[in-house]
Amino acid sequence: MKPLSLLLTVALDLVAAVSAGPAVIECWFVEDASGSNLAKRPAALLLRQGPGGPPPRLDLDPKLYLRVHVVLTVLTHTPAPRVRLGQDAMLDLSFAYMPPSPKAASSLASGPPPFGLEWRRQHLGKGHLLLAATPGLDEQIPVAREGAVAFATWNDDEPWGPWTGNGTFWLPAVQPFQEGTYLATVHLPYLQGQVTLELAVYKPPKVSLMPAPLVWAAPGEAPPELLCRVSRFYPSDGLEVEWELRGGPEGGSRKAGGQSWLSALSHHSDGSVSLSGHLRPPPVTVDQHGAHYACLVHHPSLPALGRRAEVTLEVAGLSRPSLEDGVGLFLSSFLLLGLIKMLGWVAAYLSTYKDSKEKKAQ
Repeated sequence: MKPLSLLLTVALDLVAAVSAGPAVIECWFVEDASGSNLAKRPAALLLRQGPGGPPPRLDLDPKLYLRVHVVLTVLTHTPAPRVRLGQDAMLDLSFAYMPPSPKAASSLASGPPPFGLEWRRQHLGKGHLLLAATPGLDEQIPVAREGAVAFATWNDDEPWGPWTGNGTFWLPAVQPFQEGTYLATVHLPYLQGQVTLELAVYKPPKVSLMPAPLVWAAPGEAPPELLCRVSRFYPSDGLEVEWELRGGPEGGSRKAGGQSWLSALSHHSDGSVSLSGHLRPPPVTVDQHGAHYACLVHHPSLPALGRRAEVTLEVAGLSRPSLEDGVGLFLSSFLLLGLIKMLGWVAAYLSTYKDSKEKKAQ
């Protein structure tokens, strides 16, 4: 006999618990398989917050509409957390349980039911059980991996519900290999709910430019090669290094001429990487005196404007002594004069001491 289709409508008694987005719970589809007996099959019901009720179905008798009570919700407010390399990851998880009916609640023992919590990671095609927690039965669960800790507890102990719980997951000093998809599963008697989180690790680069802060060249000659060091960043993908020349006869900022290239990546023990950007500038002209070469770095971990480092171009023969140069020359001359006088005093003292010692000897 062909099973009779039933349309399910949902009473969102826990609207606040599912308002963060879609949630999946376990429910039962009931179908009349034999004409006299009802058969139930487990299924996943996707709940989405939205206006209005179910659309009308002209092919179904309204008597076949069932009203389903939301029993278990599991959710997170951070489905795609981003954690800086080396810092702790805190993946929040909360869940709520409502007995399906007052009659079912009265048949349960007073207080929230026992529950189990699992956190797993899937990365590069491999799955790992990181933590399994069953409050009150600690001796029966495996030891957590990678220093992971879960705050597995009911937040309240009302006699007949509803009850809310906390399964927040803490992972210390996150490394790149800990990126991936995290599956959080809450187990209740005859019920199971699961959410998925995508953890990403990042570290912004440090940018330095050498030689600094000045680079010298004679008219018609090329300045020395510029080295832009981009240090200890993650991930390695998405890095861009640009060279700019600001000032000079054309004014403003423009792409620097010359030959540029990037070095190979170097890897560090914490999982971060470094590389160097090189620029071999073209020969300079007199008009470029005082212009600035800039290394501009873009990376997913940086703001949209990126990060930059600059050096100033000095054309030989055009620079004049600055106030700082004059002060430096004055101080150097003063110290040199004082040193000469001190040496003269020492020589005179030694000569007098030697003459006095010879007279005593006679």
